[in-house]
Amino acid sequence: MVSVALISHSARYYSTRRLIEAGRALGYAMSRLDPVAASLTLGPGGPGIDVDGARSPVPDAVLPRIGVELAPWSAALLDAWVAAGAYSAVTGDAILRAGDKLAATARLGATGLPVLPTRALRERDHVEATLDALGGDRWVIKRRFGSSGDGVALVRGRDSARSVLGALVIGHETVIVQPFVALDPVRDLRVLVLGGEPVAGMWRHALPGEFRANLHRGAAPRAAELTDATRALAARAAAAMELPFCGVDLMESEAGWVVLEVNASPGLEGIEAATGRDLATPYLERWVAGRAKA
Repeated sequence: MVSVALISHSARYYSTRRLIEAGRALGYAMSRLDPVAASLTLGPGGPGIDVDGARSPVPDAVLPRIGVELAPWSAALLDAWVAAGAYSAVTGDAILRAGDKLAATARLGATGLPVLPTRALRERDHVEATLDALGGDRWVIKRRFGSSGDGVALVRGRDSARSVLGALVIGHETVIVQPFVALDPVRDLRVLVLGGEPVAGMWRHALPGEFRANLHRGAAPRAAELTDATRALAARAAAAMELPFCGVDLMESEAGWVVLEVNASPGLEGIEAATGRDLATPYLERWVAGRAKA
């Protein structure tokens, strides 16, 4: 029997629960590692993960469900199990890069994918040049790390932008600035990629008055038919980020589709509800199938 371990902080999370249910239905021996409860041993004998003073057995396959706050530690646990012989379709480095908005945008742009014009700064002296370069009178300001729309703000007018950016860079924090794209309706397209193949899509429609189309911000999920263009773009973005299992967020713009970000631990609740499909089962099947090809 194939053993599969999820790295996930809580069994109550919808996606964690669904993946465990699907894995058991497929006949896998499913378990969950809470990164908060784990400690890591390193040395000449190789890495080991301990929970409650006991060594956790190395699974055949490990599937990370990693949030931003625990990302560095969870990635270290993932890499330790992989070094000890477990299979993972993704690496800790790829997960961490996807969670870093600066590194992710740089990677996507460097591989020729369409992204929004982006400036990053950490010094007050660079505020004016940043706003001049991007133009316009509305900007989206983002912290380098964050998820679910946290640390993202829309500012209107140059005085407000100066004020917000000036406050953020006081501690030499890296801040990302992009032009605001007015949409009607306000929405983006989430594409679920499994094993490098786009398999499902959903529109995320923002609440009235909200510019962020995140489900955690109340956005409404609706089924979306993927076109050849959106399929190809999502597949290219997943490949560029070295994340064959991911959620790719796309947005329409006057210049065409752009890639907003790539999520290394895509949630299943919204897209399963929107499409009415069981996506946890193919997620597990394709992940484990990759072990035989590795």
